[in-house]
Amino acid sequence: MRCKIMTYNIQSCNDFQTHTLGSQEKLAAYLREQDADVVVLNEVRDIPGNPLTEDQAGTIARSLGWNYYFAKAIDLPGGIYGNAILSRHPIHNFSVTPIPLKELKPDEEQPRWREARCVLRAEVEINGEILVVFGSHFGLSRGEQEYAVEITSALLDAEDKPHVFMGDLNMEPDHPALAPIFARMQDTAAVMAEPKLSHISDEPTVKIDYVFVSEGIRVLDADIPASLISDHRPHWAIIEF
Repeated sequence: MRCKIMTYNIQSCNDFQTHTLGSQEKLAAYLREQDADVVVLNEVRDIPGNPLTEDQAGTIARSLGWNYYFAKAIDLPGGIYGNAILSRHPIHNFSVTPIPLKELKPDEEQPRWREARCVLRAEVEINGEILVVFGSHFGLSRGEQEYAVEITSALLDAEDKPHVFMGDLNMEPDHPALAPIFARMQDTAAVMAEPKLSHISDEPTVKIDYVFVSEGIRVLDADIPASLISDHRPHWAIIEF
């Protein structure tokens, strides 16, 4: 089965060019243009009472006519924040595994911010075949990242169906903490003709967004296309499973 999968940190629908909230319709139009089958979104808000922040994932999904689920990572004043999965195909057995916030290690520097994270899991039915999708947005401190990799690795080891793992991991490919993920899965960026970077979107200097696939999944193409809707560029891959 062939499909196009994508990850995109949407910066809470804060338009990177105008620096204003409300890029939901612009994001929906972009996803429609990209013709993806499944998308994992990072930095998604649901703060009721304001159309700019209320049910951001749902607003994008409804504009596309797609299915979606939201994965709460933390509470915000008046709402919640986390990740989401959108799919033009049916989504089954959605679940969320928390990544609790841990204390900084004695030798760790305080990052810009610290917050609990989560890993979403969903079974997407594509023409009768099931593809399991994991998605997450890892933290900034070394301890947070190592703990997130530990939890994610356990979920991947327990999975017996074809699966992918996508998201903003806040680590570059040579980061030692990411080694367990690379040992378990293939980074689809490996098929690109040349390395591409994902952040910051206007002049990217690092690759911190990933689309990984499990053994047996064939990667046909992948790209990190230029886009200025968010402060991250999206990352997509076309796969066969």
